[in-house]
Formats: sequence, structure tokens, C-alpha cells
Amino acid sequence: MSLLFTSRRHLGALLLAVMAACADKSAPSPADEQAQHVAEVVAAGGVVDSILPIAEQLRRFRDALPPTDTLLHASPSRDALVERWARAIGGNDTTDLNAMIMDRAEFAWLYYPDSPMSQPPYEAPPALLWGQLLASSNKGATQLVNRFGGSAVTATRLRCVTPPDTQGVNVLRSKCEVRLSAPGKPSVEGVLFGTILERAGRFKFVGLSGGL
Repeated sequence: MSLLFTSRRHLGALLLAVMAACADKSAPSPADEQAQHVAEVVAAGGVVDSILPIAEQLRRFRDALPPTDTLLHASPSRDALVERWARAIGGNDTTDLNAMIMDRAEFAWLYYPDSPMSQPPYEAPPALLWGQLLASSNKGATQLVNRFGGSAVTATRLRCVTPPDTQGVNVLRSKCEVRLSAPGKPSVEGVLFGTILERAGRFKFVGLSGGL
């Protein structure tokens, strides 16, 4: 699987602010936790542009991206999406796995504007979050393809016990658990993919990050 993550470093004042926000570990707030995460991504070479306001960063991120109002290549239900995901893993179908993840235009026009990460106190740059999603999706999907590729994989026991998170017209379901089985291979069960995004009755993954 090949997922692209291009980065530029614009550290400056924001990196200093992030480090300061992370300095007090006594009672970390959600903002402190986000600051810590941003600091870690910056250290790994993530994209941070500290000078421009979020509205301008989003405008630049959208530059050359066609506007969209729907999720393309989506599935008609949550169950259908997970069944498709299992088939793609067994078939080593990285093309379809990539198609199940929201693309850059969908992230820019449909997901990011209503995400709490775009609002105070977080205001995480869109390019930073997009790069993080690509990197985590690459790792999670690759692990599963390496383990189950070439097998007839089935997904059962799908459970999404965490209450859905409504952001604008988007409905997000995180930490869903599922059981993957294939002939001759040990089954695995747990959170094996990332958040499921539902929009207007269409379903895609925000990312494919999961753990074996």
C-alpha cells in the first residue's frame, strides 16, 4: 500500500507555544493533550504553519482541490463498509482500501470544517491532521494485509458501543470492534480500523488505523 504524506516545516512560534502548553503535566486538559500531540507530530516532521490563521490555512489547503458535497466510492451502510474492508484485506486490494478512506477533497470540504480540531482551543492545521491520517492509515492497513492477505476473510461481531459523535451533518463512530477470521489463521478481534464517517447515508473510514 502506498499513501502519500508530503511535509514542510514551518515551526517558529507555534512549536514554542506547543512546548509551553505541554510543560505543566499536573492536570492536562484536552487542549494540553492536543498541544502534546502537535508537538510530537512536529518532531516527526509534520506540517505546521504557525503564522497564518486557520481560515487562510484551509483556503490554501483547498487550493486546486475540486469542491465536493458527497462521499465518493462510499458504502451504503456501516455493515457493508466493514464487509467490503474485510474482502479487500483478504484480496490484497489496496486500491479499494484507499477508496474506502475519505480523500483529500472530502477531508477539506466535508470533514475538517465541522471537526472540533478546526476550532478553538485546538485549531490544528488541516495539513497537519491530513498528514497524520495518511500515516496512521498506512500502518494499520498494512499490518492487516500482511496477516490476512490471500485468504477468504470474514468480518463478524461488529460492535460500535461508543455513542456516535455528530459534527454538523457528519456522524462519526469511533472505537468500533470487529472479529476477523480466515481459514487456517488465528482470528483477531478488537478495534482494527479507524473512525467510521457517515454522511447523508453514505459510509467511509476517516482512516484505517487499528491495532492487532
